[in-house]
Amino acid sequence: MEKHTLSIVTGASRGIGKAIAIRLAKEGHTLMLFGRDHAALEDVRKIVSSLGIESQMFIGDLTDKNFIDNSVNNIIDDYGKIDNLINNAGIGILNKFVESSIDEFKKQMDVNLFAVYNFTKAVVNNMIEHRGGTIINISSLAGKNSFVGGTMYSATKHALMGFTRSLMLELREYNIRVIAICPGSVNTDFNPKREKVPNSGKILLAEDVAETVAMAIKLPISAMASEIDLRPTNPK
Repeated sequence: MEKHTLSIVTGASRGIGKAIAIRLAKEGHTLMLFGRDHAALEDVRKIVSSLGIESQMFIGDLTDKNFIDNSVNNIIDDYGKIDNLINNAGIGILNKFVESSIDEFKKQMDVNLFAVYNFTKAVVNNMIEHRGGTIINISSLAGKNSFVGGTMYSATKHALMGFTRSLMLELREYNIRVIAICPGSVNTDFNPKREKVPNSGKILLAEDVAETVAMAIKLPISAMASEIDLRPTNPK
């Protein structure tokens, strides 16, 4: 049986995750698609299938550690090896601090940081065993910069950057690459409280991020772009 590269994509039902899944399908990756919206994820699976690519869907709450562990264990049982983990799932609630709530903060921490930790924990021993793999965390320029309304969201992404940088140093001895991709604003429905993306013709597209993910994976295994800042060429 022919062996294909296997990639897990979280938050694959829409936006950046959907674009990543489709882009990696064009590279021939077998795809494990994670998300909460069954109908939307099924639409992605159909697109992937139309490209002749094998995929599986995992519908569940990405803040549920048992769901993550059981799903990843099933993948390992079925396929043996996980080549790539793309931690894309995220949530942004952009409020000024005086209008924020601890529940909003916790919700973002659960998805933007703890889910990444749990997925990484679930796959890392398999990658160590096989002496290789690529973990890509979709962070944000908000993980390096500050902005009004970003006290909660930016804090989660700063934490993600610290996690990613330290993990990279720990895992490189096993030929495992850990990469942070940090886009600026992307034209998606990412922030549920933002009705319209400002200047949408001059910001990044989800496909731009997906292309960057594919590029990072395709680098020679001896090379790693540990952090990639992604901005529009001409935002004016």
